[in-house]
Amino acid sequence: MDEYSVELRGVSKRFGATTVLDHVSLQVQKGEFFSLLGPSGCGKTTTLRIIAGFEHPDSGELLINGQPALHIPPHERDINLVFQHYALFPHLTVARNVAFGLEMQRRPRAEIQRRVAEALELVRLTGLEDRYPKQLSGGQQQRVALARALVTHPSVLLLDEPLGALDQKLRQEMQLELKRLQRQLQITFIYVTHDQEEALALSDRIAVMHRGRVLQVGTPEEIYEHPATRFVAEFIGESNLLEGEVVHVVGERALVKIGALQTNVFSRRCLKVGQRVTLALRPEAISLEPAPLQRPRGEALRERGVENGQWVGQIEELIYCGKETRYRVRLGSQMVLTVRGPHGLRLGESVYLGWSPHDIHSIGAIGSEDDAL
Repeated sequence: MDEYSVELRGVSKRFGATTVLDHVSLQVQKGEFFSLLGPSGCGKTTTLRIIAGFEHPDSGELLINGQPALHIPPHERDINLVFQHYALFPHLTVARNVAFGLEMQRRPRAEIQRRVAEALELVRLTGLEDRYPKQLSGGQQQRVALARALVTHPSVLLLDEPLGALDQKLRQEMQLELKRLQRQLQITFIYVTHDQEEALALSDRIAVMHRGRVLQVGTPEEIYEHPATRFVAEFIGESNLLEGEVVHVVGERALVKIGALQTNVFSRRCLKVGQRVTLALRPEAISLEPAPLQRPRGEALRERGVENGQWVGQIEELIYCGKETRYRVRLGSQMVLTVRGPHGLRLGESVYLGWSPHDIHSIGAIGSEDDAL
């Protein structure tokens, strides 16, 4: 059996009448960058605090490096935590802030000096040892907090929205730094965020949480391209959600009727004729071509390998987004699709739409628990 850095088994936690965690089970592999992603109040920070030892679950098990850990006090768990607001000591210099954990461990002075210097070099703060936190930028303060957490060589580093207080440009720079540090040190990172793009950019795997439950665990590609539930499809990026009825099934391929239109779908789920389903279709997966054309409808799309090229609509809104344009295309009175595509189409223009059956996914039967989340 694989030994995980952190494993939660059926962990539940209530605060008063509110269930914050509902039988959460997770396995975090050694040396991976694992993110807990979800909206505020979904339970991700409580999960982190249970791992750190600051909260105790009402039921369930916690294992750290394969050993039961709920009885182990926080300071003995070989885990460090980086907070969103850094929690630096304002009256201590950078060097003393970083040295604090080692001093609490009563390490020899020479060892403390050496390891502090190594940690500051690691986060690229060499030369700022004698400054105080108020003399540093937000990004530099975050690096000090990282150095302080890493200097004791923990086996697991917990990060609770650590970049939330930074502006967008600095946040992106620090994302690169975090990924570099994690790869260089091969320490297990467990990262809490509500930022979907951040989780997709940083993580080896992601656990999407909602209402105290884990809805899906997978790589960024799996989470984005094959969402398991309606909530995941809507929360991760942007999706067009279409409701229809299965009219034909052959193996993993199904034909789904959506209003007066039909689309081919490849599904990992076992679909049945007559079943009402929700389909997810990413805006960037939809191809557009102007209409009407001299050529038969959708021919140019089919030449590019787009099979579902028979839908026709009208552009009712467009927004310039730099390298692409975001279009809202109306198909009849009941359906509007969001499409991300190349510039050049005009407001009010008629277009043909198409996509590959591999790019449209069934995410659950209508009325099921997953579909309602």
